[in-house]
Amino acid sequence: MWRLTSSLKRASLRTRLLATLGLWLTLVLALALLLDLRGAERLADQAFDQALLNNAVALAARVEIDTDNDLDVDLPQSAQALLQADPLDELYFAVFDGKAKLVWGDARLAAFVSTQPPAKDVSLLGQLDGRAVRVLTLHRQGPTKQASIVVAETLNKRLEASAQIRARSVRLGLLLLAAAMLGLHFSTRRILQPLERFASQLEARQARDLSPVAPPGDTSESAVLASALNSLLARLRESAAAQREFIGDAAHQLRTPLASLCLQIEMALEDLATDAAAPQAQAQAQAQAQTKRLQLMQSLVARLQRLVQRILSLERASSEAGSGLPTQRLDLTLLVEDCAAEFIDRAERCGIDLGFELAPAAIDGWPGELHELLSNLIDNALTHGRSPIVVRTLTTPTAVLLEVEDQGAGPDVALLPELFQRRRRGAASQGEGLGLFIVKAIADHHGATVSLQPGKGGLGLLVRVSFGPPSEHGSASARSGKSA
Repeated sequence: MWRLTSSLKRASLRTRLLATLGLWLTLVLALALLLDLRGAERLADQAFDQALLNNAVALAARVEIDTDNDLDVDLPQSAQALLQADPLDELYFAVFDGKAKLVWGDARLAAFVSTQPPAKDVSLLGQLDGRAVRVLTLHRQGPTKQASIVVAETLNKRLEASAQIRARSVRLGLLLLAAAMLGLHFSTRRILQPLERFASQLEARQARDLSPVAPPGDTSESAVLASALNSLLARLRESAAAQREFIGDAAHQLRTPLASLCLQIEMALEDLATDAAAPQAQAQAQAQAQTKRLQLMQSLVARLQRLVQRILSLERASSEAGSGLPTQRLDLTLLVEDCAAEFIDRAERCGIDLGFELAPAAIDGWPGELHELLSNLIDNALTHGRSPIVVRTLTTPTAVLLEVEDQGAGPDVALLPELFQRRRRGAASQGEGLGLFIVKAIADHHGATVSLQPGKGGLGLLVRVSFGPPSEHGSASARSGKSA
């Protein structure tokens, strides 16, 4: 049974539908035929019993009271022979008085007579000389006498009729089952044909064809299937468009620094070719120019490094957002400490005070994405802001907050809502315009909100990420952290 179920699971939809419907149809048809067979056999038995009763009534009509006031049966031999003229069964007769004493007929039937007969006639199965017989006892009460007429008959006709009825039922059942299965085959084929054509159309599509599809049929189920598939295709189109835009952004952002870097390298090579023939004063000037070019090349390489890191962060945020991995319970303060450790040396080299105000906070999220979010926020602050830079976490009754605040010049207040757009940046910014876009994408994946506002005293920029109301577990963690 397990193997059959496993095989059906691997079979096609049509095969599974035919097997399931065929099984139920066979069970219902078998039950119906069984009930019909029982009913037909019961009707046949009633007909044979009625014939047996007719014989008993005919015999009862020949019972008389003789001159000695005794019961007597006036049945000619020819009439008895006519009653017993049956090629299949043998018929037995007997007449008994009220004391179960044989008056006429076969004495072997005395076993089926009682001195206290029931109120109605009795028809039952019995044994006569080891042979199964159907026995009917008819009781008649006269003015002075009581008679019991017993008629018994073997079961050959009944058995033959039952066999014929069974054979007919089996033939009819097989014919009906074959017709029903044939009808099921053509019906399921016709019903599933639109789905098969639909599957063929999808297989024939080009890999880049993400246009909507038409429903495979006129049924509501077909419309639901087409709607679900079109919804998936719409998401795929959005994903493909985002990927194309991502590639365009990468190409656009990488083209300018690479071109500048190539030009600086060519100029440096030309300067090196003329160093040997140049006078000492000119050589010193060329050395200074080369130093400036190398410094410019170094800044271009650093910019390329940041750009590649931003692009990788954007791609990672886009891919992990649809990975379906479960969230983890994270201690936000530990996450900030681990991420900020990567920027301590850079902050010291730039002479920027990178400080922390970390209150206990716990959220549900994906650690890789949140690490990218924090990295982009701290990198933006170090690149565009001024000392001091503060990273803080706190838990309020309504939200778990992550904030990064700097004291730089800050962008125009009217421009703040636009900074979340791809490649949108402030007028004085030399960045790529991807940092806050990546932060917004990761925050959206976590169901969080990001807001931008001026820092303390109207200086710099405060970026606040709100992760929504803390859960009971998060509140308990916060309380335990404060008590510690």
